[in-house]
Amino acid sequence: MPVDPETLPADPLRRLEAIMAVLLGPDGCPWDKEQDHRTLRTNLLEEAYEVLQVLDAPGRIQDRKLAEELGDLLLQIVFHAALAHRRDSFSLDDVASLITEKLIRRHPHVFSDVEVRDADDVRANWEQIKQEEGRTSSLEGVPPALPALLRAATVLSRAEQAGFRWPDITGARAKVDEEMAEFTHALEAGEREAVDHEFGDLLLSLITLARMHGTEPESALREAVARFENRFRRMEAGLARRGIDLSSLAEAELLQLWDQSRRDDDPQSPSGSPAPAS
Repeated sequence: MPVDPETLPADPLRRLEAIMAVLLGPDGCPWDKEQDHRTLRTNLLEEAYEVLQVLDAPGRIQDRKLAEELGDLLLQIVFHAALAHRRDSFSLDDVASLITEKLIRRHPHVFSDVEVRDADDVRANWEQIKQEEGRTSSLEGVPPALPALLRAATVLSRAEQAGFRWPDITGARAKVDEEMAEFTHALEAGEREAVDHEFGDLLLSLITLARMHGTEPESALREAVARFENRFRRMEAGLARRGIDLSSLAEAELLQLWDQSRRDDDPQSPSGSPAPAS
């Protein structure tokens, strides 16, 4: 028998929770009832990335679209809470209570009499509180499943907050030069394992330098890839209109076309080779 939506709670969050309970109920959705916490893992990741897609889009953030995608992400949280509730484990209220308690505990400068001067003090207090909560390392809790670049930036940020940092930008820049020299040496020596090793070290040093400049590495790379994709597609389309196969062109011709594609984006852009980071 169909469920009358008019019988559902009026409060938006409670209404969503009730809908999820209906979907998991005896007369609910067969697909929903087949899911468990692990089968929903991919859905959670996809919804999070769709939120990022809205945030990464050029121009002004589309608030309506952002609200819609955040709703899809919220559904995943509600879904997991509903599954747990059916196991008599925890509920959506428990999820909200746990994060509420954590926010109050980790913001004593707002909810207590702790004084802070700036955001750096806040971060230092935050790390101290986490240590008091039983963490044995500043790096504890960084999810291994994070994309490698984001995980690297997070690990380096945690280490920096713990006091492991360059005193100024000079040391960080020198480290990049050092790692680049070691990477180049490994390339010239043709040592595959050494190349992989030194490339990883070079990436870490670049991420450190970027962060010291206030650049968020994940966002910077996303934007660089988007620029490359747009320019490459435009170059492909231009060749297709002329009936030319890209693979048939000589290196000099490719470089010329790439430079033109770059100039279409930015007339002041210098020439360069067709590489994603250009």
